[in-house]
Amino acid sequence: MGKESKVNRRKFLEVGIFAITGSIAAVSSAALTRFAIGPSFKKEKLKWIEVDLEDVLDDSSSFGRAVLQYQTKHGWLARREKALAYIRRTEEGEIIAINATCTHLGCIVSWDDDAQIFKCPCHDGRYDADGKVISGPPPAPLRRHNTKIEDGKVFLASETVPYGGDKSESI
Repeated sequence: MGKESKVNRRKFLEVGIFAITGSIAAVSSAALTRFAIGPSFKKEKLKWIEVDLEDVLDDSSSFGRAVLQYQTKHGWLARREKALAYIRRTEEGEIIAINATCTHLGCIVSWDDDAQIFKCPCHDGRYDADGKVISGPPPAPLRRHNTKIEDGKVFLASETVPYGGDKSESI
């Protein structure tokens, strides 16, 4: 009549047990991996930091300095962050907050009130009052902090954005 099948009851149960055990192991390892690694992929929410109004100068030709202190969390690592921002109020009443971190190597820039420019002490990078590169090695303008005013208080975002507000641009 035909060929007799080589799969007997013992072989069938053996294959079935291996298949079920393998499926349980795969599902369990996927769940454990997600549990162990998952928090490190979670993006932290934007934090708004209150700034003293004394730091915001009404003079549109100069900048006040504000030290931002906040806590960040990356996976299980939580740490305190510090950032320096230069803040001023424009003639139109808008508040501008420029991050003081040089886009070349991360040095802290300083505001030269006489020359009306930001200077980087490390490699002589220069930025104008809007944060645009004037000279030196910096590859991009200084980044900005988004600002908002609520109940007469000024808040700066912990996350900076490239000059012009394009979040897709990276440095």
